[in-house]
Amino acid sequence: MMRRHATAALAALGVLIPVAAGAFPDDPGARALAMGGAGRADARADEGPRLNPAGMALARVYTVEGAYQLITRDQGQTGRVAIVDSTSEFKLAMGIFYAYRFASPTGVSRLGAHEGGVSAAYPFGETVAIGVTGKYLRLTGGVPEADGSDRHTGVTVDVGATIRAASVLTLGVVGYNLHDLSTAAAPVAIGYGAALLPMPDLVVVADAFHDFTTSDPTRGVRTTVGAGVEYVAQRRFVARAGGGHDGGSGHAYVSAGFAGVAEVGAIEIGARQDVTGDRKLSFVSVGLRLFVASP
Repeated sequence: MMRRHATAALAALGVLIPVAAGAFPDDPGARALAMGGAGRADARADEGPRLNPAGMALARVYTVEGAYQLITRDQGQTGRVAIVDSTSEFKLAMGIFYAYRFASPTGVSRLGAHEGGVSAAYPFGETVAIGVTGKYLRLTGGVPEADGSDRHTGVTVDVGATIRAASVLTLGVVGYNLHDLSTAAAPVAIGYGAALLPMPDLVVVADAFHDFTTSDPTRGVRTTVGAGVEYVAQRRFVARAGGGHDGGSGHAYVSAGFAGVAEVGAIEIGARQDVTGDRKLSFVSVGLRLFVASP
């Protein structure tokens, strides 16, 4: 029984060989943040609605998550709650989530943003899974967008897929915010990546993210790349590290984090620090996850 709970816990954290940005693209979660922002090919459990909804079908787990992220820029803070259940006998994985962000940019009104939505994923055999996220975004205040407005509201959708290319290699691709809401908080974008698991306790991930910045076409496409590594010790402690280049800020960055896993849940912390650029930013993300026993 104890071994079964430990296995489910680690699967939820994405550290087993697979059974096989949305809104707020700078909030990928503590695990992905610690691994250079990468993880779209291995976005299990409650990471799915953030990074790739198809990833919810990679492991049979039922999780409840609460998360918080702090960004030094404009005192930006984001809180998020999510529930994901992929234990259905019909193999359909479902998730619901809500996030709230606020910030205090200098010289403009305070920003407040609500995001809520529903995700679903289904595996087609042992190789391919498809996922979709429908979400509602309401943003007020902050720096006005290219259309001159500081208020944007609407519904948009993400569509993703994972492909098990080999027993130790998974690929992922996602289209984000396919209905343009004309805000940088939910850019029309595409992300893709790979997850390599050369041994059961080690995963290496690498991603690219292309922000088409349709809220301001004059900026052109901004490409962010990142990569990271994750190692599990004694099935209880997880260490992570990574780095990359942010196409939005133009800064290079490094990242690191860790997680502690128990039968009932896990706590994880991730951090990112810019190492180039004039106005270096720091990000810190903390997540608490509860593992719900399968019926």
